[in-house]
Amino acid sequence: MFGCKNINVETLRILTNGGKNMFRRANKITSLLVVAAAIVSIVPAYAADVKKIESQDGTVYNAVAYKDGQFYVDGEINNKDEASYYLASGKYNDLSSDITAGSDVVAYGTKYVEVQGGDYYVDLSTGKTTSDSVASNSRDDASSALRKKVKADTDGRYVKDATDGAADYLQTLTSSNEISGNKFGDVWYATTLTNKDATNGLAARTAAGTGTAKLNVFTDGNGNYIDADYNLGKIKVTTTASGVSDKSVYIENTNDTYDAASTGTVSASVKQTAVLGQDKEYIYRTATVTVTTTSSAATVSSIDGKPLTVTGKTTPFTVSGNNVSFNVIQKISKAQSSSDIGGAKYAKTVSTYIIADSDGYNEAFSYGNYTIAGGKVVGYNKNSTNVDVRTATLKSSDGLYYVDLASASNDDVEVYDNTKLAVDVDASGNLWRLNGGYIYQWNNDADWDKVYRVDGSFNQLQVYDKDNIVAWNQSDAVYSVIGGKTTKDTTKDTTTTTATATATATAGWVQAANGTWTYNKVDGTKATGWLNLGGTWYYLKADGIMATGWVNDNGTWYYLAGSGAMLANTTVDGYVLGNSGAWIR
Repeated sequence: MFGCKNINVETLRILTNGGKNMFRRANKITSLLVVAAAIVSIVPAYAADVKKIESQDGTVYNAVAYKDGQFYVDGEINNKDEASYYLASGKYNDLSSDITAGSDVVAYGTKYVEVQGGDYYVDLSTGKTTSDSVASNSRDDASSALRKKVKADTDGRYVKDATDGAADYLQTLTSSNEISGNKFGDVWYATTLTNKDATNGLAARTAAGTGTAKLNVFTDGNGNYIDADYNLGKIKVTTTASGVSDKSVYIENTNDTYDAASTGTVSASVKQTAVLGQDKEYIYRTATVTVTTTSSAATVSSIDGKPLTVTGKTTPFTVSGNNVSFNVIQKISKAQSSSDIGGAKYAKTVSTYIIADSDGYNEAFSYGNYTIAGGKVVGYNKNSTNVDVRTATLKSSDGLYYVDLASASNDDVEVYDNTKLAVDVDASGNLWRLNGGYIYQWNNDADWDKVYRVDGSFNQLQVYDKDNIVAWNQSDAVYSVIGGKTTKDTTKDTTTTTATATATATAGWVQAANGTWTYNKVDGTKATGWLNLGGTWYYLKADGIMATGWVNDNGTWYYLAGSGAMLANTTVDGYVLGNSGAWIR
């Protein structure tokens, strides 16, 4: 009735598609016995401690994950020709034929994928492609809007135009001005404006090598800007002088002076060192604050209640004459204050945190990359095969605004293209990595959480959030798509997102988290009953699960090996199986 070979190469190749696609990678296999053993071992391994994500055959060159199961995927996938595709609702839609396969891509703005260095933009909310220079046009619009608002607002803080004293009062914004972070959020820019009044600039803000005082400004695409160098929040400064009582004041901005312990005054300036990133409401930067007394009779004795020097300890404070400098992290609101300074807008709130521990002792927090997640600053370095990560929580206690550093972590990461690491940051600023068949999310404290188990060969990933991820290995031609859609319950005012492996009309074996196998037909439905693949017969039960062991069909007994292949012309447990695979009674 059924003719077959016991186990053939095609069978093993197909069976391993849902696991590690082993037979496709022939250089990793030394014998059929090794493959067969691997197939058996795969089954219990996938009953893992985290959700196992099914994999599919297909070559992915680049991908960008977006919300609600919408993706940009470039490659040979889903039995389709090499092209760039918009994936939504489980369907692959071919994008512009002008987009070259394998082109570099990057997320831009609230919803776009920038392709080929800005030649094309794909709207991930609709799947439409445009050749308009979306990013360049946005920067030009932001430059124009900022220029107009600065001219209208300021009456003395900035140089407004060339006739006001400087030809470079406002450079045209470029991609280098874009503030990192806030993936798929509103684009904000960091730039500088020339300070009109030298008394507002102070030496600490002088741009290196130019001799021109510059003020740092952050703006959105509509020119809604904030002067970042004015508001300091509240820095408690205590001064002491011979013969008089100590004097404590709160320095709130860089323009005003405050009474010191003697007849002199105390003031502060700020010099930006780096913009770390942003979230929806705030921009975070590192800076150096310098507190200055105008009289040598009065000296600064403490900042935020902490002494400048402690025997046997290193404090964050550097004293030079009448100046005390210290490094800080500033959390600056994007919202404007209702007031202004010299007609210019500044941040509604600013908090200035000394890079020190809760006792006021010096801390080191310097990394090559930063991301903002849940109001915390996460610093990380991408090394050759691993990533160093540390989280800084911005806190205040007893008047001290300080940085609480969690334990540092160093962990392995998959490498692709020889030097690139499988590390990504999602739309909420969370850090992700891929290693050894697991997708991990940094818990914004001191450790990584396992989120998904995937094909062990994967070495690249793109993440929007935990419910929308693409992971793949280009050379091994295997990938997985996790696509979740958010639904809103209007009766409870809650939202729920469910992550599922994106269903596609791809024929092939699929392995569930519990280790069972099913076979999807081309139309996307599960096969049931007898299935012939390459001359090998399998039996899929009514629920679609592949059978193993003895099976009774229409009163005839057959035997399916652990691989699912029907055996024939052999003896099992003393029972003889004929050429058709049926038990010869």
